[in-house]
This record gives sequence, structure tokens and C-alpha cells, in this order.
Amino acid sequence: MSQENVELLHQLATAWNRRDLDGYLALMDPEIDLYPGAVRVEGGVYQGHEGIRRFWADVYASWDELVGRIEEVRDVGDVVVGLGRVRGRSKGGFPIDTEYGVVLRCRDGLVVWGSDWYSHAEALDEAAGLSE
Repeated sequence: MSQENVELLHQLATAWNRRDLDGYLALMDPEIDLYPGAVRVEGGVYQGHEGIRRFWADVYASWDELVGRIEEVRDVGDVVVGLGRVRGRSKGGFPIDTEYGVVLRCRDGLVVWGSDWYSHAEALDEAAGLSE
């Protein structure tokens, strides 16, 4: 397992949990493709740093609080998978506390591709498909 990619995953989670958009962007390639679960079902993708800024704004337009915790990291081919939980509260007061998985492809110390899942099994399935 690439220790550099594991560290990158943890730095990304830390930046997210601090709501540090600049720190989050600094860990991403300017040409990143991000496929979060919320838009993936509609075939959506956030591309580049401008896309990540839109993603951030979209998330925090709906959520007052959204904090992730990585409990396990797996190396699956050329991707790194973080498995844990996400907890939060929507603007309307709806709580969330669920499994969460993130799948990242990294290159030269930056995230170049990512997706997230609300199931560990789905995240691992995604990672296995990407590494084939």
C-alpha cells in the first residue's frame, strides 16, 4: 500500500472535517474528476477545482454539519479506499449517521479521481472494478 496515498486520504478527510476548502483543493489535481454519490445517480461529475468549489457549495447548501471518520484503509490495485462513517445534520435538522466509503485514484501526491459511497461494500466493488 502506498503510504503517500494513505496519508493523502487522511489529509483530505482532515481538510473536509475542518471545512478547509483551500486545504481540500490543495490535495487535488487541477483536472480532478469527482463522482459523489449524490450526483452519480444522475450521471453527474464535478470536474477540476471549479467543480470542487461547486461541490462544496452544493453540500453545504443542504448540510449544517457533515463529518467523516476513516476507520480502515485498503489498497486495491491503483486506488486507495477509505471505509468509515459519516455523521451530520441537514439544514432542516435531519440527522445522518451511516457507513461511508471513499475511493481515490492518486498521482504525484494529488487526487486525480474520486467517488464516495454510503456502503462499504459498494465502495469496495467500485475499487475492485477500477483496478481490473
